[in-house]
Amino acid sequence: MKTRQLLLRVVLCTTLLLTSFTYAKTWRVNNQSNFDGASTFGDNLGGTPSLPVFKQIEQAVTYPNVVAGDTLHVEGSIEIYDRADITKQLVIIGPGYFLTENANVSNNTLDAKVRRIDFKSGSEGSQLIGMNVARSGSVSSYGVIYVNVNGVIIKRCRIEMYIRFATKLLDVYILQNFFSNSYDTNALAGSGVSSFVPPQEIIFNNNICQKRLIWSGNWGMGTITECNNNVFDGPVNELSLEFNTGSFQNNILKAAGIVANINSGTNNNVQYNTVSNATVFEGTLGNVYVPNMVNLFIDEGRTTDGAYQLKASSTYNETGSDGAERGAFGGVAVSNRYNLSGLGAIPVIYRVATPGVSEVDTGLSVTLKARTNN
Repeated sequence: MKTRQLLLRVVLCTTLLLTSFTYAKTWRVNNQSNFDGASTFGDNLGGTPSLPVFKQIEQAVTYPNVVAGDTLHVEGSIEIYDRADITKQLVIIGPGYFLTENANVSNNTLDAKVRRIDFKSGSEGSQLIGMNVARSGSVSSYGVIYVNVNGVIIKRCRIEMYIRFATKLLDVYILQNFFSNSYDTNALAGSGVSSFVPPQEIIFNNNICQKRLIWSGNWGMGTITECNNNVFDGPVNELSLEFNTGSFQNNILKAAGIVANINSGTNNNVQYNTVSNATVFEGTLGNVYVPNMVNLFIDEGRTTDGAYQLKASSTYNETGSDGAERGAFGGVAVSNRYNLSGLGAIPVIYRVATPGVSEVDTGLSVTLKARTNN
C-alpha cells in the first residue's frame, strides 16, 4: 500500500510539473499581414486566432499570449517595419541583410528593415538578430537601437546609425554586426547628458565597423571590456578608435591612415592586431603592418560584407593570439565568427524547385536546397 501511495504521489507531482511548464513559442511578424487583433489575425498569410501573424513587431510584444522567452520571427518585406518598444524578454530574429548579394542565403531576397528598436523595462536579456536597422526619411532617431536595460544581445544586424545606451547598464553584447557608413555617425552613443555613466561589461567582438568607435564624451572616457576580432574601416586619416579596454586583440584596422587611442595611448592590453598605419600600435606584441590592404583582403568586386574576408595565401594573413585568423571572420569558435548576411543560427532554405505538374501516382515533386548556420 505504501509503495502504491508513493507511486501515486510521484505520478501526481510529475503531472503537475508537466502541466505547469510553459514551452517557448515562435511567432510570425509580417507587415503585409491583415492583423488587427479583433476580427482578422493575419489569415491572409496563414494566421489564426490562436496563432496570429502580426503586422508589426510591437503588436506581437503587447499581445497577451506572447510571453518572456518567446521568439519573434520577423519576415522580409518590401516595406520598412515601424519603430518597436520591447517590454518582454524576447528573441527577435530577422532574415539577415545583403540577401541579393551573397549566394545561398535565402530563397527570398527581402530583408526585414526596422526604423528603430527600444529595449525598455521588462526586456532584460533580450536578443536582436538578423535585422536591418535602417534610417527612414529625415528622422535622426531612426536607424538606432536604444538599450535601456541590462543583458541585451545585439547580434548579426546591419546598423545604419548607432547603438545608444541609457545610464548605469550592465552586460551589453555587440556581436557579429555590420555597422554601415551610410551615415557619418559614431557606432556607440551615450544618453547625451554629462551625468551619463557608461555600461559596465560591453563586449564588442567580430563586427565589421565602417564607422568611428570613439567611446568618450563630456562624461569622460568609456570602457569596452572586450574588443576582439573586428575589422575597422571608418574614416581615413583620422582618429577612429578611442576608448579604454581590457582586451584589444586580433583586430584589423583597414582604413588608410587610421588613428587609434587605446587605453590613453599606453597600448596596454593591445596585441596581435593588423594595421594600415605603421605608427599605430608600434612595438606591441604580434602587430602586423600592411602598407596596402589590397594584399590582405580578397579581390575587389565581392559582396559588401564578403569583401572583408582575408586572402588565405596572403603573407600578411598572420594568426591572432588564439592561433586562428584575425578579423571579423576569425576566432577559434566558428559560432563566434561574423556570418555573411547576418544569418541567424537556424536552417535556411535558399532554393525551392518544382516542375509545376502533379502526377497521379507520385504527386508533386519538390526539390529543396538548404543550409545550416552556426
